[in-house]
Amino acid sequence: MTTTMQPLQDTNVLVLGLGSSGLAMARWCARQGAASVTVADTRETPPQLAALRAAVPDARFVHGALDAALLQPVRADLLLKSPGLTPAQVAAVVEATRADGIPVAGELDLFTQALAGLRDTQA
Repeated sequence: MTTTMQPLQDTNVLVLGLGSSGLAMARWCARQGAASVTVADTRETPPQLAALRAAVPDARFVHGALDAALLQPVRADLLLKSPGLTPAQVAAVVEATRADGIPVAGELDLFTQALAGLRDTQA
């Protein structure tokens, strides 16, 4: 799904989808030192919104269409897509993100990156 991911430290992250995976990715990115975390969802009040505000108080939440216009007000160095979203739901924003040279990844990519980091520290 992704090209090579950069470390999350000082990265501006845009997470698409605020379900369980979206919340987990937002929390992980904040813990790893992301400069900013923005979470976008089509729902005005997704069930995980209160949990996001509690776990990542500095996170920005945006609701509306997941399309290329989403990138206008959001500065992103990395786009993370929730596995609960279909490719059709995010095609426009993913295409625009990739056209701007911004990596697109998902929850499993974060896990893989964390495992690689753990392996490197134990080597």
